[in-house]
Amino acid sequence: MKNEQLLRLLGEVDDWYIEESMMVERKPYQRLKWGGGLHIVIAAGFMLFTSNVWNERIPLSTDSTANSVHIVDQSKVKPGISEENLKDMTEDELFSKWNPVVVRGTVSDIRHIEIDFNGETEYQSLIKIHVSNVYRGDVQVGQDLIVRADAIEETGQASHSSVISHVRQGMEGIFMPIPYDDEFVWEQNDATLRLKDIADYGFPDGERYLFLDTPNGLLFERGAYPSLQDLDSLDEVEHWMMTRFTE
Repeated sequence: MKNEQLLRLLGEVDDWYIEESMMVERKPYQRLKWGGGLHIVIAAGFMLFTSNVWNERIPLSTDSTANSVHIVDQSKVKPGISEENLKDMTEDELFSKWNPVVVRGTVSDIRHIEIDFNGETEYQSLIKIHVSNVYRGDVQVGQDLIVRADAIEETGQASHSSVISHVRQGMEGIFMPIPYDDEFVWEQNDATLRLKDIADYGFPDGERYLFLDTPNGLLFERGAYPSLQDLDSLDEVEHWMMTRFTE
């Protein structure tokens, strides 16, 4: 994600998730882990997209000890440079180990948030996806999914270092977010954030879990999907997904 930061999930086999460490800019470390605890009683995801007030504070459950989470204007977002060292996974593992939902939809809104971990600030983006087709998962056509992602810089030339950097409002794609339960926790600087407090879903990384219909054509991490190497349109990817999940 950036430089000098540690992200990981605890309590499961290491090769399920992200590489043991990833360097991120200016931060000593960051961990994403499995943890026990009480169920979250606040579902704030949809509320984030019904307000037009920038800098609105997002209410958190008592399971989160982060100082605050605010919606912020895109101009304040500092996305940094992606330098992810992701654990190698086969095509089959990408579908099975995280058990992501797989849907086709349109990005109907993008909001940006600022998270205060006891004085350390992180920026993330929340993507609202209106679902038009479902290939796998407990999702309904017409449903809106709120998905947490690395911070997206919406102005200027999109970085070619990550697929997620090309996401724009109105863009259609096929998305593979993982559903969050109450045990997904982001821990940093002696503070915690239960990810379900801010979104119901999230992308494990900004490279391998989305296929975008961009103005320049179909964009996805082709190296991660040997079976899809020669596909040139979102409809072709959709046909492949439907064949895979109806077998």
